[in-house]
Amino acid sequence: MKKYIQILVFALIICINVSCDDYLETKSNSTFTEQSSFENLDFATKAVNGIYSYFTSTYSYGTNLGIYYRCDNDIEWVQSANNGSSNSLSHYAGNDGTGTLSNVWTSLYQTIEQANICIDHLPVSPIWEGSYADKAHILYGEAVTLRALCYYELINIWGDVPFKIKSSQAGDNFYLPKTDRDSIYEYLIEDLKNVEEYVPWMSTTSERVRKGFVKGLRARMALSYAGYSLRNKTFETRRGRYWQDYYVIANQECREIMESGKHQLNPSFENIFKTLQSYSQDLTYKEVLYEVAYGRLYNGVLGMTIGMAFCANPVDPKYGRATSAIRTSPTYYYSFDSKDNRRNVSVELYNYGSATYLSKQVLISNNGIGFSPCKWRKSWINPSMGGSLGSVSNTGVNWPFMRYADIVLMFAETENEINNGPTQAAKDALSAVRKRAFAQTAWATKVTNYVDSVSQDKNKFFNAIVDERAWEFGGEMLRKYDLVRWNLLGTKIREMKENWMKIYSSDPKYANVPTYIFWKYKEDGETLDILNPDYRLPSTAITGYTRSNWLPLLSAAGITSVVNNYMNIIANGYNETKNNYLYPIAATTITDSNGMLSNDQIP
Repeated sequence: MKKYIQILVFALIICINVSCDDYLETKSNSTFTEQSSFENLDFATKAVNGIYSYFTSTYSYGTNLGIYYRCDNDIEWVQSANNGSSNSLSHYAGNDGTGTLSNVWTSLYQTIEQANICIDHLPVSPIWEGSYADKAHILYGEAVTLRALCYYELINIWGDVPFKIKSSQAGDNFYLPKTDRDSIYEYLIEDLKNVEEYVPWMSTTSERVRKGFVKGLRARMALSYAGYSLRNKTFETRRGRYWQDYYVIANQECREIMESGKHQLNPSFENIFKTLQSYSQDLTYKEVLYEVAYGRLYNGVLGMTIGMAFCANPVDPKYGRATSAIRTSPTYYYSFDSKDNRRNVSVELYNYGSATYLSKQVLISNNGIGFSPCKWRKSWINPSMGGSLGSVSNTGVNWPFMRYADIVLMFAETENEINNGPTQAAKDALSAVRKRAFAQTAWATKVTNYVDSVSQDKNKFFNAIVDERAWEFGGEMLRKYDLVRWNLLGTKIREMKENWMKIYSSDPKYANVPTYIFWKYKEDGETLDILNPDYRLPSTAITGYTRSNWLPLLSAAGITSVVNNYMNIIANGYNETKNNYLYPIAATTITDSNGMLSNDQIP
């Protein structure tokens, strides 16, 4: 009998991930059970490791869930037209037969099942008390947190979903109805609170769940609950039923992380991403609270599917290819203050995509469709993936699921909401993030004066948080979920498209966008010296520089081509009135549910 929640056989996981030599000296295969798997710390650890392993799969953060299901928004979207699979889902144009829907659903519920096995058995195992108790409690806290993370993703994708908190046993009813998301959130947010003391603060690795992430995830989930969501069946977009209380929860968790001093902002924004792409972890500042661990050449597509483009035909011999399937717009680049040091980490005016100039930076063409999120770039991967590794897709770069900057900005947001306007603590938090973004010589204007100017009332400060999160997290695939909970998804997508066209039409709003860009190669022959990215110069020649037409000089035919062939792809299935961001449940999943499930979340 098929089940819509496919059950992962625990013994198989153990056989795949664990060496059983010592165990088999005293136990036979025929007596190997879930319960006996938790009789010693080694096997219990391997069981929890099995939960982590799911997050690296193709249908989890390996590709689909981490990237395609978090598009399209005003910063990140898929460049390709609908193809009946993940691209269609990114553009809100999928249906219940679209590929990967059932795979992502199954992958998340398999992960939940593995977590449930650990959660059920650890408290009744011999290691729960005695000399191994502390370590067993940590494992339990990790399992509870990873289960909550899976449900967080399920709710973001499908809204109300079946809620299963016990591992599957013979005779169970596997045909579960949906549970209202408010009830799921309420249970899991309390569940996370109960395990906070089990899990220590980070010390040796950011690849495992530790206290900062438990508290941070609790805050993020509380804000999703407190924010807006499209409701199944009613198609109403509204907040969670006790939303005010959950702003307080998020505020308290963020405050406690900040006051602990265990995590800090890395003084160098660029260094966060260069460290990740050198396969290292920052254990000095510990800005990354949790990162999904990948294996070089085996999984992970940061730098390949998302990131700066590198030539694929022929493959760039120095750095290797990168498809850059996720794009952004020129409006994102020009939304930054020109002195903001996050801009040229997050998005650039160049890439390495030219077959004529292999391994050299080349200016993006003036049609503007070559912009991409650039925190991930093959030229930053160390050791290099050029040469014989040039065609390898799996970079193994870890996915930074949560950074300390997120905690600081969530705190500022909740302070503003709870107090009907920004407190001094909220202003200090926003200032801390902006101080890293600007040189100290610019703090008076770009930090102090700016924060004062946006702190006049609650709405201005909220809009400043919306902007700051865009500048801080672009390319990290947080934007869609932020816009959904703020009920701004449609508004921001529309504004982005309108502003993009204003750049082409030389609207006064974009008077800083040059009509001509002057550029040359530096002495190394690879990197570009762009003379005027933020201001206009006369068309007369400048000695030593090449002049290229820029965005405002795109021809009328070129604008039409961009609009018809590219811009209309972005979120082409999204209806701002209906707010139809939730995904259909796969037809096969509905069939296998024995009448329990339906697509009542589709307006």
